[in-house]
Amino acid sequence: MFNYSVEKLDEVRIKKAAFDYLTGMEFDRETAEMIANTGVENLKENLRELISTLNNGEFQKAADVAHTIKGILWNMGLQEEGTLFKKVQLAILDGAPEEVVNEFLERAFKAISI
Repeated sequence: MFNYSVEKLDEVRIKKAAFDYLTGMEFDRETAEMIANTGVENLKENLRELISTLNNGEFQKAADVAHTIKGILWNMGLQEEGTLFKKVQLAILDGAPEEVVNEFLERAFKAISI
């Protein structure tokens, strides 16, 4: 059984990292803030879906969601964190045992949590 509370998500750090990344790419402050806020909301939604699909045994869909989470994080300038979810995706696609997937999930969740 996979479990994670999105309440642990370090929203402040993630929003700041995204804001800094986007303003560094010459987005105006208002747009960068809107994208950062939307990114965090999309991230929370996809994290919930990842856990749900894994717990329901929908592994292909879970791999797709892990891929989406990776993309959200990369688009917010969080490449290292996104790469951890890429490892989750690949473990699922490779048919890794649950304990291996869980290990990758723990690392990925730890990287984005308070």
